[in-house]
Amino acid sequence: MFARVMFVDDSRTIRSQVRKTLEQTEENYSLVEKGDGMEALQWLSGCLIQDLPDVIVLDRNMPHMSGDECIRILKKDPHWQRIPVLFLTAQSDISQLVLGLAELGADDYLPKPFDPDELAARVKVLVRIKKAEDETQRLNKDLEQALIQQQKAFEELKETKMRLAETEAAAKYTSIFEKFVPKEFISRIAPEGLENLKFGMAESDFISIMFCDIRSFTNMSEKLSPQELVDFLNDYLKRMNMPISSYHGFVDKFIGDAIMALFSLPGKSNALEANNCVQAAIEMQQQVDLFNQEKDNALHSPLRVGIGIHSGPVIIGTVGSEDRMDSTVAGDSVNLAARLEGLTKFYQSKIIVSSSTHEFLSSENQLEFREIDLVRVKGKEHPVTIFEVCNGDPTHIREKKLKNFDKFAEGLKNYREQKWSKALTKFKSCIKECPDDGAVKVLIDRTKGYQKTPPPKSWRGEQIFETK
Repeated sequence: MFARVMFVDDSRTIRSQVRKTLEQTEENYSLVEKGDGMEALQWLSGCLIQDLPDVIVLDRNMPHMSGDECIRILKKDPHWQRIPVLFLTAQSDISQLVLGLAELGADDYLPKPFDPDELAARVKVLVRIKKAEDETQRLNKDLEQALIQQQKAFEELKETKMRLAETEAAAKYTSIFEKFVPKEFISRIAPEGLENLKFGMAESDFISIMFCDIRSFTNMSEKLSPQELVDFLNDYLKRMNMPISSYHGFVDKFIGDAIMALFSLPGKSNALEANNCVQAAIEMQQQVDLFNQEKDNALHSPLRVGIGIHSGPVIIGTVGSEDRMDSTVAGDSVNLAARLEGLTKFYQSKIIVSSSTHEFLSSENQLEFREIDLVRVKGKEHPVTIFEVCNGDPTHIREKKLKNFDKFAEGLKNYREQKWSKALTKFKSCIKECPDDGAVKVLIDRTKGYQKTPPPKSWRGEQIFETK
């Protein structure tokens, strides 16, 4: 994969080391080196958008303009702010680490002297993240074009309806429109018929929201031809839609390989909606397993899918303008569900649900939940307790997690009480019995870190995630 990497350091020796390290990798890097932040910004100012670097390796202490000053400018510029920045610095103090990552907006941090292999690995990861984000933007643009075509089709259908008999035209119009907008939405945004569709209508509701996404989709898509990719996505999305529909949910949006689904049953309990959402997620993971068994994986690696679920209030309505509108759901609940899906990668979990969803289902004996952490995700002021749905795991892993349930819970309790040694003892015992337990791996690494550098006294066990 071709990528452009800029490294900025006032030391020629360091720049030489970085260049040598990156040139010796198997990656196809185009390298740009600058001596300080001012030089870097001047070079970026003369770049075309398509020539901007995919990653910037930035020293913090430099003459003329420091790395801290440089990144502040980078993160304010709309063309530069999405470029991942790896701080390379002799500063190892934890406060400096927090400043670099949390306040200044750096994406990674590597102290000097650095291990060449670690530098190469971190740059490679950041490049992959940047390429994935670029691909997501491209897919979003494609989606916007599709929505434009949808609106054109909508207008054409309105003209057709005027030429046909009222009953026949209305039936045909609704049938076609349902291919673009879920019928569950139509009943809300146009209860008196599509001819009376109004711009700017809105109503509140309490629903369960699901986000589902394929892990490492960008790498997978690079191995497929355009037709193979389309065939693969259509087959996959069809399989994912079946459990959603069977549990009375509906797909709100297909966003590339991602799925946003809603579970709302007028007149039914929120608990039933939450249960349907989680049961659908479990069957979707089962469909993924069947897909991997049936397909020839010579074209791609076995599918791995993460699902995030949250139950909460949303606004349902039409947005846009009189000439261009779309049906949508919006609100903090939607954002949280999306963030939970992102956390499945971090905890190596199949299904993660919020405490809100878990509360509705705490008495559901068929479902096997495990509390795994207290997190504060981007866009949320208060932490959220998250739970893993063990039913989504393969049987041999699920049974081991359930066997370790009490041991894991005790370890988590010790961890939050800052009893690091006791917590590690419990977590290590869990990982010994279940080496594939991603949440335990995360907590072991984090506990070891807190043993060396304890958190502040105000810490209550929450983990802050500033990105998705």
